[in-house]
Amino acid sequence: MYKKISASLAVLLLVTGCAGMSSGISVGEEDIKSTQIQGVVDEILAARKTVDTAGMELIVGKQLLRNQAQFAVIRILFNQIAIDKNFTISDSDVAARRGDVINQVGGLDRLEPALVSANLAASTFDEYLRILIIVDRLNESFISSGIPEALVSQEVSKTLVATAEKLGVEVNPKYGTWNPITAAIEASDVTDGAVTPLP
Repeated sequence: MYKKISASLAVLLLVTGCAGMSSGISVGEEDIKSTQIQGVVDEILAARKTVDTAGMELIVGKQLLRNQAQFAVIRILFNQIAIDKNFTISDSDVAARRGDVINQVGGLDRLEPALVSANLAASTFDEYLRILIIVDRLNESFISSGIPEALVSQEVSKTLVATAEKLGVEVNPKYGTWNPITAAIEASDVTDGAVTPLP
């Protein structure tokens, strides 16, 4: 019997260990796998090879991984905020915002370099636009409720932090450490891997 229990425990540890290795982030009941985050990173790196990146401030390595993990968290949080606030974001809203951005960057042919410069993947561009729209709706909501415009950004941050606390956020340590006070993933290593200890 002891051997059977030991064997079962060993299998359980193996399974949970593998699951932990594949997990990326968890926000509430939604999970994003490490492979999904890595896929976006790979897309960004591939896009950089197709444009002139001279003069762009591009992030790499652990910082890029953490940046995309953070984006995934923020996307889920703002989508929940939209639900809580009864905001309806239609496909036409996103399309209109996309058109505005394309005009701002100087045309469709300038969109890809703009995304590369902003460390954004083309596949997550619509999600980014949706976040912008939700933030705009939040700003309008706070202003209409009497909050001074100068304090609106603070209220948005408070709402984001409160939503993260309500849902619960778990982050794979390879991306960094979740800070519930700022609702941000921070580097576990202050040097972000730039300095390694002597053996």
